[in-house]
Amino acid sequence: MKKIYSILMVAVAALSMSFSANAEAPKWEIVAGMNVANVDASGCSSRIGFHAGIRTTIGIPSVSNGFYGNAGALLSLKGTKAVGITFNPYYLGYDVFSDEVGYKRFDFGLGLRAGLEFNQKVPVSIGYDFGVLDVADDASAKTRNLTISVGYKF
Repeated sequence: MKKIYSILMVAVAALSMSFSANAEAPKWEIVAGMNVANVDASGCSSRIGFHAGIRTTIGIPSVSNGFYGNAGALLSLKGTKAVGITFNPYYLGYDVFSDEVGYKRFDFGLGLRAGLEFNQKVPVSIGYDFGVLDVADDASAKTRNLTISVGYKF
């Protein structure tokens, strides 16, 4: 757990140090899209899902003009299919976080995204998320997630 907090603190510090006095104000947007999620363990296959939520876009002019950072809260399916079982981390009927299954409740990762913005209101992007933590108790299994998104800035 200390490792997680250390990573979060470094990320927040790096993001805050990159802002200058002339940086533009954060912009908020709603976002939705499709996921192709998987876990990098043997026997696992990809599954199609969705993501939806809100995020903020913050310009980082000290790095490069047109370079941005994002933070948000998204409901996102990052499951997999393995040995006839489908894992749905947000699923309400079956507890995938129970001791019997051994799927961890917390996940953390890094992502890269590229996109275009139309009329300064509609961002369209493609991205890839790399899980840093093992999501299974007894195996090396990190999440991987390809995303295609569309949003609306307000």
